[in-house]
Amino acid sequence: MRNTKWIYKESNGNFEKNRFYSKDLLTILENRGIKTENEIEKFLDGDIEDLRNPFDLTDMEKAIDIIFSYKKQNKKIWIYGDYDVDGITSTSLLYRAFHEIGIDCEYYIPLRDEGYGLNKDAIEKIKELGGELILTVDCGISSIDEVDFANSIGVEMIITDHHEINSDLPKASAVINVKRDDNIYDFKGISGVGTAFMLVLAIYRKLGIEEKAYKYLDIVAIGTVADLVPLVEDNRIIVKKGLEQLRKTRWNGLSILLRKLYENYREKKYDTYDIGFIIAPIFNAAGRLEDAKKSVELLISEDNKACDIISYELIKQNDERKDIQSKILDFAVEEIEDNHLDRKGIIIVAREKLHSGVIGIVASKIVDKYYKPTIVIDIKEDEGVGVASCRSIEGFNIIEALNSVRDVFVKYGGHSGAAGFTIEIDKISELKERLEKYVNERLDEDNFLKPIKIDKNLRVEKISYGFLDEISKIEPFGFGNSTPVFSLKNCTFTNLRKIGKDQTHLMMNIIKNGVEIKNCVWWNSADLFNEINGASVVDIAFKLKMEIFRDKYQYKIFIEDIKFSETYDDKIKNQVLEDMDMYDTVYPIKTVFYTRKRIKEKLSFAYYEDKIYVKESKQIIGELDSTTSYLLSNLKDRFGYKFLCEVTEIEETDENFNIYIDVFRDYSFESFKIREGEIFKEIKENLIGNFEYNNYQKKILASIFREKKNVLTLYKENRGVGTIIKTIGLYYKTIGKKALLITDKNLNRDYIEKFIEVSKEYKSGYDFYIYLDRLDKNLPKNYLIFIDEDKKIDNIKVEKTITDTFEIPKNIKIVNSLDEVEDFKNFWSRKISIVKREYLKNNLKEKGIIFATKDILEIL
Repeated sequence: MRNTKWIYKESNGNFEKNRFYSKDLLTILENRGIKTENEIEKFLDGDIEDLRNPFDLTDMEKAIDIIFSYKKQNKKIWIYGDYDVDGITSTSLLYRAFHEIGIDCEYYIPLRDEGYGLNKDAIEKIKELGGELILTVDCGISSIDEVDFANSIGVEMIITDHHEINSDLPKASAVINVKRDDNIYDFKGISGVGTAFMLVLAIYRKLGIEEKAYKYLDIVAIGTVADLVPLVEDNRIIVKKGLEQLRKTRWNGLSILLRKLYENYREKKYDTYDIGFIIAPIFNAAGRLEDAKKSVELLISEDNKACDIISYELIKQNDERKDIQSKILDFAVEEIEDNHLDRKGIIIVAREKLHSGVIGIVASKIVDKYYKPTIVIDIKEDEGVGVASCRSIEGFNIIEALNSVRDVFVKYGGHSGAAGFTIEIDKISELKERLEKYVNERLDEDNFLKPIKIDKNLRVEKISYGFLDEISKIEPFGFGNSTPVFSLKNCTFTNLRKIGKDQTHLMMNIIKNGVEIKNCVWWNSADLFNEINGASVVDIAFKLKMEIFRDKYQYKIFIEDIKFSETYDDKIKNQVLEDMDMYDTVYPIKTVFYTRKRIKEKLSFAYYEDKIYVKESKQIIGELDSTTSYLLSNLKDRFGYKFLCEVTEIEETDENFNIYIDVFRDYSFESFKIREGEIFKEIKENLIGNFEYNNYQKKILASIFREKKNVLTLYKENRGVGTIIKTIGLYYKTIGKKALLITDKNLNRDYIEKFIEVSKEYKSGYDFYIYLDRLDKNLPKNYLIFIDEDKKIDNIKVEKTITDTFEIPKNIKIVNSLDEVEDFKNFWSRKISIVKREYLKNNLKEKGIIFATKDILEIL
């Protein structure tokens, strides 16, 4: 198998309880540092109005005053960009926005051979063309000498950039950078195009046309995703809104390009994969192989014919880039394998005729394959130098490694994960020797195990429409907000086969607990076919995605890694964990089924073995998917739950009707008994099944209904107060009367009101009143008062006071965490199945030590 190590992200359930989201979603958010209700709401529901104030960026006002001054004088402003996608989109954004408000502007994008950032020749050329003001995007913060040169020849400079500030600021007229320590703006992760957008937003806000700025968010989103900045806070809002705009983009060139790439480009739901792996590489290809200006022209041109030609050329160039990249990767892998370079601590490949524009991508792919720091050097014999791209692994700072050998470089730069340099050819051997020694002194074998970071071990029933719909709330995924990775343990598989044009990928059907997930894909893993084929039970790490095929949803597993199962599930413990996980299901459960029949009446479910069918009247019209059927069937069998469903949407397709439904627990209760005792028996069975009311509950109910007395009771936690309240509420509903619960406590009213009405204040007209931790001066005729035993009460006269004198049996050990449970065979919780609870209840004295959560007190 691959050289990997699985790391489960630590989650201690340290998030605020939230009845709207599942524990699975809350766990994933906790892993991302999002725990409080406010943080969750801001992350999931952040919108345009939540963007930070662009005027909180230092020098924003100063830059706008200069821009408006040039506009007033009808002077041209030159936008100086960069040849990567962040620079291309930044340039295009400002060019379009400036022209929209009547600012005369031109742009300059350096060729890759000119190098990154400002250069004096370009500045001089702009000066010769009459340029008096240069505004940089995505570059310039480290161009101290170049800005000084511009000042010396009478060219004014405005810098907008997002890169690290490693020295004094350049002496420009204004310097806008999110990394400045003197900003009020406190998010430092924004991209170059994001910084440019903040400038546009500030200008448009100043002009009173702020809403017009947001139409550019699709362009901003492309640059933001491509630049691999963290998709959190402002970046998340920008990309989320930008992705929504892509399908209705108003930019001719982008629209024509999308039409060539996607058959359903106007209906498609775009995601960060589309930008990162399909759209952005096309813009990038021009800068890698030729001239990035072509990409800018596509984004700013209004000429349909020109856009059609440019988009065709860009796609063709990207295909050429892929071919060149593939050939270079093959050369590199061949050299690595032939010379056993993969046995070294750092892989360094140096050859002639490696294209400098793609060696960074090649280095990344070598890291993916071998998981070692990698340097690819394009040797240019005629110039006597090698030009290199470096990529690193987690925990190894490549720029620090280069710092240790800085004396061998002509120039170098970068950051911890990626860097580049130019080196004289005759110093490459020395570089290899010194870097190998540097790496060996700092890394050991464990560092070369690729970490697979797993958000959560998942249960198979979660692979469903409802779960994937909920997880989609975390989108857009990307750097800093990665697609969740899950695991399934102790799985079997069938139909293992190689797929793809070159048979380089694997596909299989994964089976867990009798539920089969078909056509699970593992990219670039065909070399492991024989090894996997010999396995019987495996653990899989995977990502989930929902796709549509023939107008039906399919839940797709994309495998990240596979390991042989080293330990088999402890069946008893696993059953307990599965019970508890199912018990915590959040309703409604969202799902979809398919039918050829037009729905007219209310729907219900029919259960047959492990399948759940959907009925209209008495006719079966559809079937729930296997994972949702597994979940609902087990909730019915293990906890005695009933379910009902509501149709939320009906979508008519060419193949069928897609019926979207919400599944709820059915709390309805009806009794046709007349005698009070028989009514209470049916209510008890509906609420707690075959269990009996405990002595405390019996005393209260007997005092109220048999003795006809008003009662005040001092209650203890987990002694079944909720069951008493629900019993009384259902009884009065059954006999056609009304009871009211009066409390200030923060209860789940949607749930409680299925049994009894709830109010914070007294209301007249009810037949019975229950006070929960509340007292009124003037009590009604019929009432029950619950007061927490720790609260002091004085001068309250009632007909009867009941105090719970219960003590916990010595053989019951209350636990607060499953880590404290030593024997899951003798573990109690209301979250385990009815059968298990009944067995333990009937054998409490014979079973020795019982490990239990506090809710066991209700049945004692």
